[in-house]
Amino acid sequence: MEMETWATIIPYIVSVVTGVAGWLVGRRKQRNDFLSDLQASIDLLADKNKTLYEEVLRLRQENALLGAKVSELATQNAQLKTEVEELNGRLANVKTITRKA
Repeated sequence: MEMETWATIIPYIVSVVTGVAGWLVGRRKQRNDFLSDLQASIDLLADKNKTLYEEVLRLRQENALLGAKVSELATQNAQLKTEVEELNGRLANVKTITRKA
């Protein structure tokens, strides 16, 4: 081939090669950005999961304390009920004295 023919063809070949190289580099960057976004999402979800897990643990502890308190109050309620029944039994034999004006 002649030198003029090569001088005419080379710019087209360079354009195609740089286009393909640019596409490959852009595709790689796009994949890396996608992976970075996925990793950021995973990190965000992991942090949220940790926060929710700690909240669940705190609520379970609080629930256990409240269960113990309810049990204690039920025991006190039973004792007071017994005491009220005993006092009502004592008052059953007492006559009420009222004044009429």
